[in-house]
Amino acid sequence: MQPVAASAVVLVRIMSAAVACSSFVGRRAGARSSSRLMFAIGLAAATAYGQTAPQPRFEVASVKPGGDIFSTRPARSVGRIRWTTQLCYLIGYAHRLDFSRVSSPNCGSTYSIEATFDPSATDDQVRLMVQSLLRDRFKMRAHRVTTEADGYALVIGKGGLKIREAKVADEPPGMPEWVKDASPALKAESYISATTPEAGVIAITGRRVSVSQLAETLQRLMSMPVWDRTGLSGNYYFAFRYTQFLSADLETDAPSLATALQENLGLKLEKQKGPIEGLVIDYIEEPSEN
Repeated sequence: MQPVAASAVVLVRIMSAAVACSSFVGRRAGARSSSRLMFAIGLAAATAYGQTAPQPRFEVASVKPGGDIFSTRPARSVGRIRWTTQLCYLIGYAHRLDFSRVSSPNCGSTYSIEATFDPSATDDQVRLMVQSLLRDRFKMRAHRVTTEADGYALVIGKGGLKIREAKVADEPPGMPEWVKDASPALKAESYISATTPEAGVIAITGRRVSVSQLAETLQRLMSMPVWDRTGLSGNYYFAFRYTQFLSADLETDAPSLATALQENLGLKLEKQKGPIEGLVIDYIEEPSEN
């Protein structure tokens, strides 16, 4: 039997069962329960027939030409994203790629983006919304390419993991000293940031984020590929600082990156070769009007 014909048979069987089942439920629990059951089974039937859920989109989105000043990371608050950035940073964020791996003829074009979304949306869902924005408003079409390069694997170090997975009901821990004056709302946000609280020192703050997001941040800071090889899928709170340069001229008590990762998180970096993905933009145009 051909795949399409087989799917059609499955669909007919599912819907026949749905009609019989909904008739029984309707007698026992009323028409509303019957309708809900039919809706749920109908969704399952559509999936079996090969239909997929639409990619998430922003509720409202504004795109305007930007100025000379831009940032490399978006400003996110509950249910809202604001960002003035160059096109390659926007595309890279949407596809979880460093901007340097995006090949586009107009990477330097700057735009101001402001959009709203469901406050419960995950980071992955927000990135998919940016993909939808690029496809709908910029008419972007692209394809991925893969090459091999030297880099680092982020793995669990000797002695095991030293950070605990964040649970929904957990009270967020206190902020580190370098952001102790942050607003109470920021304390509960989900984000990762890298700042320079003093010369030659980088401070990384992670609030309910994945280890993969940490690997992406280290990749940007090190200008080398970093792959998450921990196998960890949860979200975590963490904070650590390290020195960029081991020099006698630099007066700081901040440790090296290797020491900071091991002592604070129980992670380490190992040199490895691995695949890196790039994105080649086949077509893109000026965004449509708001």
